[in-house]
Amino acid sequence: MERVFVYGTLKRGERNYPLVESRVVKVLPGYVEGFQLFHLAEGPSRPYPYPGMVPGEGRVYGEVLFVPEEVLALLDELEEEGVEYRRVRVLVETGEGPLPAWTYVYQGDLEGAVWLPQGEWQP
Repeated sequence: MERVFVYGTLKRGERNYPLVESRVVKVLPGYVEGFQLFHLAEGPSRPYPYPGMVPGEGRVYGEVLFVPEEVLALLDELEEEGVEYRRVRVLVETGEGPLPAWTYVYQGDLEGAVWLPQGEWQP
């Protein structure tokens, strides 16, 4: 079983959650420290708006999805792992204590992105 911290379109109720919903075993709200969150608007290379999390001073809120290991390949494809995002390990603070989990850190250009100081993304 893998844990993945999601903070945007893969959260429950968001546009990409149905891609993994049938494979999610458990969900826990949580947050990570040491990151900033940006809103990335729809544009020529972005078919819909979504967020990007980058290292920095701050806290980002989201959810930990507990999924089978094979779901990581699907998520890597969705997130363009190694191109637009990089999958890294983070420590997520949850109501059940700190948990190590994978997350996707944005590697693209932040020009035109809007910083979300509250650390939460809403489409």
